[in-house]
Amino acid sequence: MELMLFIKDLRSKGALYYQTWMPLLIQYNGENGQTIKLSVTPNVAKSTYYRIIQYGIDTFPKYIKNYSLVKKRNEIIINYIGNDIEEELELLSKPVKEKKPRQTQVKPITNDELIAEIIDYLNECTGKSYKATSKVATININARLKEGYTKDDFIKVISVKATKWLNTKFEDYLTPNTLFGNKFESYLNENIIVEKTKQDNAYEQVIKATELGFNN
Repeated sequence: MELMLFIKDLRSKGALYYQTWMPLLIQYNGENGQTIKLSVTPNVAKSTYYRIIQYGIDTFPKYIKNYSLVKKRNEIIINYIGNDIEEELELLSKPVKEKKPRQTQVKPITNDELIAEIIDYLNECTGKSYKATSKVATININARLKEGYTKDDFIKVISVKATKWLNTKFEDYLTPNTLFGNKFESYLNENIIVEKTKQDNAYEQVIKATELGFNN
């Protein structure tokens, strides 16, 4: 739920903040040290784009403690932090007490809880107020779950379509019926392609030339 709080913060700053960060967030595949390229959004001034990027980098640690974002030129690097090394050393220095093995039972998440989490994420991303108990939502989500789709698949579909449709004439189609219906598989396989401006391409050429030493 920490990521949802970060997304909610972005939405509170305005649609441009959300639309700038969502294409970056959905590229993360769980790899430590993953590099994600930055690409200036069309029709957005470069200074505005990088101000939004910096805001996200500064705000991210307030909600997500185990990961860090590092900006390096025109890239963002996502690192897994985990426990502080000093805390780990302190734990290692303490004598280990023998404990009797205790069986713990992990309560499996129910379908109703899963549906609630999916709908909560949809509402956070779109600013809408759909109910997890609605018949349309439960029928469509259960149908996709029976086909073998997972929660992560629903999250990706919501993220991709919200990024593409928010503040367009298609915004009204951000509904459980449309997103989780018969076109779910095609939505899941969509990618967000951000067209680069001429200015952005020129900027990348300068960066590339600098890295190759052409300006020496």
